[in-house]
Order: sequence, then C-alpha cells, then structure tokens
Amino acid sequence: MEDSIKPHAESATQPASLAEDVQTQAHALTQGLPPALAHAKQDETAWLSFDQIPLTLVDERHYSQVMGESIIGSLVLLTLASLFIILVATVPLLIALPILSALALVLSTICYFRYAHAKSIGYGVCENELLMQKGVIWFKRVSLPYTRLQHISLSQGPIERKFGLHTLKCFSAGSGSAEIELPGLESRTAEKLRQHLLAKAGIASQTVNSPQAQELAAESVQEAVAAPEDNSINGTEANSGAKAENVTPHTVTTEAAQPSTESAPLPAKSER
Repeated sequence: MEDSIKPHAESATQPASLAEDVQTQAHALTQGLPPALAHAKQDETAWLSFDQIPLTLVDERHYSQVMGESIIGSLVLLTLASLFIILVATVPLLIALPILSALALVLSTICYFRYAHAKSIGYGVCENELLMQKGVIWFKRVSLPYTRLQHISLSQGPIERKFGLHTLKCFSAGSGSAEIELPGLESRTAEKLRQHLLAKAGIASQTVNSPQAQELAAESVQEAVAAPEDNSINGTEANSGAKAENVTPHTVTTEAAQPSTESAPLPAKSER
C-alpha cells in the first residue's frame, strides 16, 4: 500500500518544481540572459539592496503644494471649530481657549507629518522595474516589473495645475487600483516618464511572448502534465498486480470448498 501511495506523492511535488523552473527561465529570458545562467547561485554579499539603488526625489514644488494644502485646510477647520464652540455651543472663553489650542496643536502635527511624508517620496527607473519609496513612520517600498505594467495615467488637480505638477499612476495586470501613485512630477518629466515606461512595458511583453519563451513554456507544461499521468499509470498497475495476488488464493480456496454436485449412485436392491 505504501508503494502505491509513493508515486502519487512524487507526482504532486514534481509539477511545482517544473513551474518554478518555467518561471525562472521566463525571468531569465526577460532579463536577456541564457536560461542556464538563471540557476547560478549568488552569495549574500552580492545581493543588491534596495537602499543601494539611487532614488530620485520629486519636484521641490510638491513640498510647497503639500504645505499650502495643509495650512489652508487647518485654518478652515480651526475657524469652523471656533465659530461652533463660541457661537453655537456658547462655551465660556476660558474653556474654549484650551480646546482650540489643543486643536491647533493637532492640526500643526498633521501638517508637519504631511510635509515629512512628501519629503520622503522617491522613485527609481531601473532597467527592468520601477521603484518607489515613501513613508515617515511606516516605510513602504514598491517594485513594479515592466512585465506586469499594463496601464499608466497622469492626473492633475487644481492645486497641482497651479504649481505645474502631475501625479503618475501605474496599474498592473489584474489590479483595480494603482500599484504605484507617484505625485510631484513636473509636467514634461511626467509625460516623458510615462512614454518611457510604456515603451519598456511593450519590450518586456514582446520578450515574454517571443516564440522561444512560448516553446519553452509549452514543453515544460507538457512535461508537467505527462509526468503525473505516467506515475499514476504505474501506481495503478502496481495496485492491480497486488490485488490479483491477493484475489487468486481466495478464488482457489472457494472452489475447493464448494461441495460436489454429482449425485452418488444408489445401492442396488437385493432380491429376496
């Protein structure tokens, strides 16, 4: 019984390894390297860290835009809160002043963190992927390969139009929201970057859909499909052989145990 289960366990792990090989070879094709070089092991000292890649900061006008939005929004909220507390709620002035001071402190903290967040945004245009980093307390680092890049859009709000900036949004295949949302790009830089990324995505798509990559993927899929069938056939034959060995003695024993159906001859009547 253990021998009949073993081929099925091996067949379950074999397609996973073949799928990993297909992904590795497809990644090597997109990198422009031979598939054999994709299996070369690298030491940890040779790994390229995200921090070692030089990132480009967004336009400095984006910092002024964020600070202006924060100050205007804070003043509007503080004014509305003051009118409500003093005129509507009729709170005494000695109690209203500490409340408004605390509210002003909270709004100032929000303005500072928004400005620091804008200063932390950086991006890098690499050979095979687009990188982005942002965050003050919680850092977020995003890497979007060109093979997954499907759609790129540019947006511009009224305040961004005043400063001459755009926001670039990159969408990947099968994603409803933007994988990368990069604000603070100058208009010419944003359009040039959009065209460059679209060209890179087109080249990566052609490389993945090349005849060589398709033939390699088709052969690997055929091997992955054929291997479990062969193993299952061998396992079935082994099971049937074991069952035949177990059934044959039982059949012989049954035939031997059957009583004879031939009637015994009656004794002849004696004549008196």
